[in-house]
Amino acid sequence: MYCVVRISKISSVAAILIISLNVKAAESISPAGPIGGTDIRSALLPPPGNYGAAVAGGMNIDKWYSSDGESMDADGHVYFAGTGLLHVYEQTLLSGTIASSLYLGALETCFGISKVSCDSGIQDIYSDVFAWSLFNPAKNFSPDSPIPYGTAYWVGLGLNIPTGDFKKDRVPNVGSNFYTISPNVGITHTMPSILPKGAGDATELSARLFFNYYTENPDTDYQSGYVVSLDFAGTQRSGPWQYGITGTAYKQLNDDTLNGENLGNGGNRAALLSVGPLLAYDFNIDGKPYNLMAKFLTSAWGENTTGVSGLTLRLATEL
Repeated sequence: MYCVVRISKISSVAAILIISLNVKAAESISPAGPIGGTDIRSALLPPPGNYGAAVAGGMNIDKWYSSDGESMDADGHVYFAGTGLLHVYEQTLLSGTIASSLYLGALETCFGISKVSCDSGIQDIYSDVFAWSLFNPAKNFSPDSPIPYGTAYWVGLGLNIPTGDFKKDRVPNVGSNFYTISPNVGITHTMPSILPKGAGDATELSARLFFNYYTENPDTDYQSGYVVSLDFAGTQRSGPWQYGITGTAYKQLNDDTLNGENLGNGGNRAALLSVGPLLAYDFNIDGKPYNLMAKFLTSAWGENTTGVSGLTLRLATEL
């Protein structure tokens, strides 16, 4: 019974550990941790223990969105690979589960309008310093079912640590050279399917809302404005399969600054909406639960950022 419950939650580990690859504002091509990176089961935590995820993929950059939402041709790509670790503590807090995570990865990024430039190497470290999840089971919840009918609530604090390579006279850069502090809240609601029976056993709605504060880059005296971002997924669960639509949206709230002065061009405020399909599969090998997920996101609209499309793969399990 314990393994059945575990496998229904393994993909939440990967959702916590996956990286983001949207290009934001003027300096950073790798905004903090889970921006754009959470999707299904994003407010759930697995039982106490240690968990890991491997992530890989690539994105094509084909446009640059101007401040009025119009786009121009651009060129570039991002290839990435990494691993993440999640520790779920034995202790509880206010009847909820608590955890911390750490992500390490490497990437190659290339971008340009008329001339393409590249950088590659180890990227910034991301950590969910603190994560808290409370699950309220529904009346039809059963510990013997792989589907966790009910509602999970999430509160977390993310931190992007500027350990990646950065040079102020180079664009793009793998590293950001500034800290990002990201308090966030989330919810995952799983209910009997709202679609015809052939579409699956359950419907899941997940969302995470982040507030991102960026410190000033000490080498350039540049500081990006606050960003609010929303990750979301609406999916169907059918046996070990889960499929549906996922996406991410973010909006910058205030102007970027240089040497403490607001920038022109509307403050270089960035915004983006990306959506696409998602497919996930739960399975066991020698009694150990795994979750394999693939999603393809495409930018639908943006301002002062790049338009991207690409595939992300991840595999998560208990260690």
